[in-house]
Amino acid sequence: MNTVAVTGTNGKTTVSWLIRGVLEQAGELTGMIGSIEHALAEHQLLPDGKLWKPQVDDPAAGRECSSPFSLTPYRGRYSVEETTPNGLQMQQLLAGMRDRGATAAVVECTAAGVAGGSADWVQPNIVVYTNTGEHPAELQLFGSKQEYLNSMLELLRSLKDPEQQRAVINADDDHFAAAAAAASAVPRITYGINNPAADVRAESIELTLWQTTIIVDTPVGKLEVITNLVGRHNVYSVLAAVAVGVLLNLPLAEIGAGVEAVQVIPGRCEVVNNQQPNLPRDFPVVVDAADTPQRLTAVLDALREAGADRIFTVFGCDGTTTGEMRARIGEVAHQRSDFVIVTNSSPRLEDPADIIQDIVAGWPNEMFEQYAAYVYNVFQDQTRAPLWFEPFLHSAQRRWKRHIMEDRFQAIRAAIGTAAPGDVVLLAGRGHRDHVEHFDGEDGIARGWFDDRVEARNALSKLEYLYALVNLDRSELPWGKPDDAKSVVVEFD
Repeated sequence: MNTVAVTGTNGKTTVSWLIRGVLEQAGELTGMIGSIEHALAEHQLLPDGKLWKPQVDDPAAGRECSSPFSLTPYRGRYSVEETTPNGLQMQQLLAGMRDRGATAAVVECTAAGVAGGSADWVQPNIVVYTNTGEHPAELQLFGSKQEYLNSMLELLRSLKDPEQQRAVINADDDHFAAAAAAASAVPRITYGINNPAADVRAESIELTLWQTTIIVDTPVGKLEVITNLVGRHNVYSVLAAVAVGVLLNLPLAEIGAGVEAVQVIPGRCEVVNNQQPNLPRDFPVVVDAADTPQRLTAVLDALREAGADRIFTVFGCDGTTTGEMRARIGEVAHQRSDFVIVTNSSPRLEDPADIIQDIVAGWPNEMFEQYAAYVYNVFQDQTRAPLWFEPFLHSAQRRWKRHIMEDRFQAIRAAIGTAAPGDVVLLAGRGHRDHVEHFDGEDGIARGWFDDRVEARNALSKLEYLYALVNLDRSELPWGKPDDAKSVVVEFD
């Protein structure tokens, strides 16, 4: 069974899904071990390699969306834990795939997982190195950035057989030289956008808010790829998958078809379309897992480059993140977004208001100084302040276009309802995750069903009702008359 291992800080999941698409297009029965799913074809696998089957009924089955201010119990749904499978589980998963006839497997490998021994008995035929960037949660596990880099490159160093093993390396990465040296024992192929010496290179890139067109120059000819993945950072993922196909001596047409066959990668710059036939496709809603300053920067810059008139960013931070990282993510969102709504993600045991205050600490001081004499903080959820203070809170948040809505259900609908043609709504930080975790009121954590993609589709389906409210000003929050945000005059055509 041919095995492709994908390592790096960013892009592993997208690269892995695209490689699986290429391999399946080539007729390989391909398994996947990754952050979204462990799977073989359409069958999802448990960490011990057995087939997953729901053991209980799903309370959310058949529902169009969740409910505000409440949790729908999370049961009977498939999910992968956020930690990398350990060494035993990795072998059980690969064995389960092979026993069911798999001819290839794609494995995501994190630096933390490699350091913990998850890949010790994996002998990959190809190792793909995407990049080494900044991932605060992983960096905390290592003594220094150099130790983090060393762990990231360990899979490349493990390649010893020049007859059976190959390496694919990002030629634009800051640590390209170190990666190339780590893989010096085996043949290598490089990919990139800026480095003219890259073997697989983007000759031209056409970016839009709905799709990306790439002309790829390879050692065996040119290839056009049209993908639903949005943004320049995803071009690198496409190039990595193409490079793997070239190493496997697949026809270029087959490689391109395999990449294009991957219509959606759950929660990775996933564009949620307006599926109502009687409504125009005015603006995209993009769901992405960007949960670090570097990843959020990449997504926001990509959307801006693709032509967004305004970017509406809806995001929060999990209860496990540090105050410093929350402030830095808040700073990125402020600097690169036109309209921001800070909301909950998975606060777990922390008070959501405390997490939000850590986030807004990354905003400029001038936003707070002019309200220093106020009795209450204007940058908090309105439910945290007295009723008489709401006009002051709304006025400040409306002026800066920086809003606080702890309930994510409402935050998503507020952003989608306010956006206009040419805008982009980015739901950041959660990606494919379809559950949230809150304090259960006693001494534990309650997990509830909540999926940004489901909520976005539901909100888009309700736009026709908003469009019918001809006197409702939705250009800013809260909706209503510009001179009185709390009163609404409604007329129907």
